[in-house]
Amino acid sequence: MTTAATEDCDVAIVGSGVAGAHLAYALARKGSRVLVLEAGQRRTRAELTRTFYDNPSKGPQSAYPPDPFAPFPDDDHYDEFYVQGGAMKFIGAYLRLVGGTSWHWTGFADRLRPVDFRMRSTYGVAEDWPVTYEDLEPYYEVAEREWGVAGDLHFTWGAPRRSCFPLPPIPATTLDRALAPALASLGLSAGLFSHARNSKPFDGRPACCGNNSCVPICPIGAKYDASVHVAKAEAAGARLIERARVDFVELGPDRRVARLLARRPDGSVLAVTARHYVLCCHAIETPRLLLASKQPLAPHGVANGSDNVGRWLLTQANQDTQGLTPKPVLPYRGPQQTSGIQELRDGPFRRSEAAVGTSFMNSGWSGNSDATEEAKALIGRGLKGAALVRALNDRVSRHLRLNSSAETLPRRENRVELDPVLRDAAGIPRPRVTFALDDYTRHGLAKALDINRRIFRAMGATEVTAKPPYLSNAIIAGTTRMGRDPRHSVVAPDLRTHEHANLSILGASTHVTAPVNAPSLTIAALAYRLADRLTAPGGMS
Repeated sequence: MTTAATEDCDVAIVGSGVAGAHLAYALARKGSRVLVLEAGQRRTRAELTRTFYDNPSKGPQSAYPPDPFAPFPDDDHYDEFYVQGGAMKFIGAYLRLVGGTSWHWTGFADRLRPVDFRMRSTYGVAEDWPVTYEDLEPYYEVAEREWGVAGDLHFTWGAPRRSCFPLPPIPATTLDRALAPALASLGLSAGLFSHARNSKPFDGRPACCGNNSCVPICPIGAKYDASVHVAKAEAAGARLIERARVDFVELGPDRRVARLLARRPDGSVLAVTARHYVLCCHAIETPRLLLASKQPLAPHGVANGSDNVGRWLLTQANQDTQGLTPKPVLPYRGPQQTSGIQELRDGPFRRSEAAVGTSFMNSGWSGNSDATEEAKALIGRGLKGAALVRALNDRVSRHLRLNSSAETLPRRENRVELDPVLRDAAGIPRPRVTFALDDYTRHGLAKALDINRRIFRAMGATEVTAKPPYLSNAIIAGTTRMGRDPRHSVVAPDLRTHEHANLSILGASTHVTAPVNAPSLTIAALAYRLADRLTAPGGMS
């Protein structure tokens, strides 16, 4: 591979999502020379919002134009990106552009619970993390202040706090309040989620005005995404090179990383040398890069001497229940999820069945059936003109959907590999994903489904249907997990790879479990913790 240019820095970061952006910002503020390499390109919010409006598909990827240079999954065409090798279809959605996948995340800003880090010790299942809640608590606080997390101290979802939330909570919607009597009759309770979404103007961004398109894009920037910290990192002195797709991690004779080789759109190759290297390119691209970097000193791929790269893949399993309520509940306004059921998220039952988070979907039936399908059905009954509008408005105002999301257990057999034959648009071997659910997760979803059906009965709903369980497209974790034993993990508790002293990995790929509290805030907290480690004396050696 012929190189056309070289770059040198203190820390080279691959990826500009939540992990890379926060790490770059924290390091640049401490005076480190930071270079961020991003395979995708810089896009404006206006451009992406227009793409969303013009796209007849409205899935999570619909605001983001395909990029043959840096391919990522496309809505309704996951099988053209992933090679499906498992019992269940894998539909993990992620992006490759400046700001990363945070452009289309839900905006949930929950900490993991203390027990989530101690599943094996507490419940005898899964694995313990090699770090604790107490280790991360001060970094959670830093990340929350940076994001301007909006929350209510009455609803901390199992994570103890030493301080208030930076912003007041996002209020409950009309739909949330409409569910209250039915929940109370069943002995259930609702709680407000904490959000990386402004409840009032913060950090130069406006307050949420309820566009209800948080996934795939907040058109006004009220919801936080990592482009915010990319800009802050650059202002602090970090450099970002977009359209620099890192294809190879090259080792030196001492088994330290010697350089990164990044392809540019014109076919040239940029060689990057650094004191320390950090891979922050999510739970699919990180193992792809490591596995694609086979060389004499790493015949099975970089950091993969124990055959753990790509293994221990985690996601969540979802189940939707929907129905038509007797009276309007007025969905399709506000953030897409503002409240959920507090029960089933933690407890001794996790010894035998998964924790489940059930959310009240302000996005109504979207994603299953929508107003277009409703209109077609009404037209088929002969309605038109004003009568059609009245009937459509009546039905849409009564759409109710509950989404239940269950944790999955880490299993070595669930994994990402490189397909030996098939390649993507960039000529890189496609990811082959093998994933199967176990009874632990299925039992949790079955209990949640029973509760959801009881809620619909209590509300007097009709046309109640439940979609079969499916894998989440929002949660992708594991694949380079952390641990103390190099035989069963890829990185140490400080996120340094076991095999290469000057290579670290940051992001959901290092997570040991994927509980129902979302992972993004934990990624940001770990970024600030890693920045402290790298800037400590000897931290980059």
